[in-house]
Amino acid sequence: MNAKEVVTNLFAKWEAGDSSGFFDAVADDVVWTAIGTTPISGVAHSKKEYMDKTYLPLQAVFAGSTSCKVKRVVAEGDTVVVEWHGETPLAKGGVYANDYCWVIRVTGDKLMEVTGYFDTAAVQCLFT
Repeated sequence: MNAKEVVTNLFAKWEAGDSSGFFDAVADDVVWTAIGTTPISGVAHSKKEYMDKTYLPLQAVFAGSTSCKVKRVVAEGDTVVVEWHGETPLAKGGVYANDYCWVIRVTGDKLMEVTGYFDTAAVQCLFT
């Protein structure tokens, strides 16, 4: 499978309600960059660091899974760009919605590098 097929399959499963496959495919030594200056922004140099710095703080304000709707996938070589929309129920009520553009570098079937672009103002609102 090429990089585009790997990522497209992972996002197709996420759209069907199973995001666990996506996070299972994240390499232990991933370099994950969340852009901006939000409480979850920065560079993580491992899956564990990403989970601790970004994923777990988000889970603390969420009340369920993120639904995913892919808008576009573009790929060249080992790099895949996915534009997608996500919605997640909030613990305080309501729904958090954001549009994302993730640039993903794939080696084999593992996501080795992810750079996530998103509406940072929407993220900031989660933590204020």
